[in-house]
Amino acid sequence: MALRLIGSVFLVLLVAVRAPAQDAPAAALTKQIDALSAFEFPTRMNAARMIRRTAATEAVPALSRAVRMHADQFVRYRALVLLSSFNDPGTAAIMRGLLADRNDRVREVAYRWFEGHPEPALHDTLLAALNTEQAEFVRPALVRALAAHADTPAIQRALVAEAGRGFDFFRSAVIGVLGEKRATYAVNAIIPMVSLDGPLQDDAILALGRIGDRTAVPALASLTKVPPEATPALQAAQCLLGDKCEERIAWLAQAARTETRPIVLRASIATLGVLAAAGHAPAVDALFDLERTTPRLRGDVAITLSTMALRQPRETIVWLGKAPAERRARALELLHEGFDSLEEDFAEEQFYAATRATYWAAPEGSDQRTLTASLIETLEF
Repeated sequence: MALRLIGSVFLVLLVAVRAPAQDAPAAALTKQIDALSAFEFPTRMNAARMIRRTAATEAVPALSRAVRMHADQFVRYRALVLLSSFNDPGTAAIMRGLLADRNDRVREVAYRWFEGHPEPALHDTLLAALNTEQAEFVRPALVRALAAHADTPAIQRALVAEAGRGFDFFRSAVIGVLGEKRATYAVNAIIPMVSLDGPLQDDAILALGRIGDRTAVPALASLTKVPPEATPALQAAQCLLGDKCEERIAWLAQAARTETRPIVLRASIATLGVLAAAGHAPAVDALFDLERTTPRLRGDVAITLSTMALRQPRETIVWLGKAPAERRARALELLHEGFDSLEEDFAEEQFYAATRATYWAAPEGSDQRTLTASLIETLEF
C-alpha cells in the first residue's frame, strides 16, 4: 500500500514533464538554474528536482543557455548534466561544441556523453584530444569515449599504446575500460602486464578476465604467487574465464569477512561486484549476505552495488523488479547510500533518465511503475 502511495505522489510530481500548461515561469526556472551552485545541498538538490520536472520545451532551452553563457562555471556543469537526461535531439550538437571547453567538468560530461552516444565522425577529434587532454579526471572520460568508438584500427592502436605508457593513474583507467569493453584486440598487450609487480598488476589481471579471451588462461595460470592485494582480481578473473566460480566467490566472501588489510578487503568486495555484474547470482547473494552479517562492510557493499547500477542502469531496474520484496528494499537503501558516497553526477543522471523512461513505458498502476516511482523518490531525483 505504501509503495502504491509513493507511485501516486510521484505521478503528481512528474506530470509536469508531460503537461506544458504547468510550465514554470521563465524567471522561476532561471532562479532554479542559478541555485544549482548553492552552498546548501538541499537547495541544490531541490533545484535539480524542479528542473527535471519542468516541461522539456522550457527546460531544454534554459539549460542550453546556461551551459553556453552562465557566469558560474559550476552552474554550467550542472546544467549540462541535467540537460543530458532530457533526450533532446539538439544535445549532441551542444556536446560536440564543448569538447574543447575551458571548463574541465564540462569537457568530462561531453566525453561521457559520447561514450554512450558514439559518433564515427568524431574519431579524429577524440584521437587528437589524446595529445592535449591532461586533466586527471577528464582524461579517463576521454579514454572511455575512445573505447566506445574503437571500431577502427587507429583507435585500437592508440588505446593499446595508452595502456603501456604514462602515469599509472592514466594507465589504470585505460586498462580498466579495455576490460569493461571486452577489447579482444588488447589481450596480447595486457598479458605481459600481469607478471609485473606494482599497482597495475591487478588491473591487468581483472581486465583479462573481463575480456574473456581464453588465450589469457595460461598467463593467469602461471601466476602461482601474487601480492595479497592482487589475489582478489586473480580469483575473479579465473571465475570469469570459467574456472571454479563457486569456490572463488566463496573465497572472496570469506576474504571480505576476515581480512584486516583494507586494500584487500575492499578489492574482495569490488571483485564480487564485477562477478555480480557479469551475471553470477551467487556473487549477488554474497554481497547481500556480507551486508547483513557484517555491518562494518555495509559502506563498501553499498558503493559496490551502486557502481554496478551506474554502469548498468536498465539491467539494474529489471533486476530490482524481479527481486524479492525484502531484498529490493535493502537494495534501495544501499543504492541511496552508495550514490551519496560516489558523487557520480553524470552517471546518476543517466540512471535517473533510464528510470524515468521505464516509468512512462510501464502500464499505469503496474508494479514496474510503483518500483520506479519508489526508486526515484528514494534516490532523491
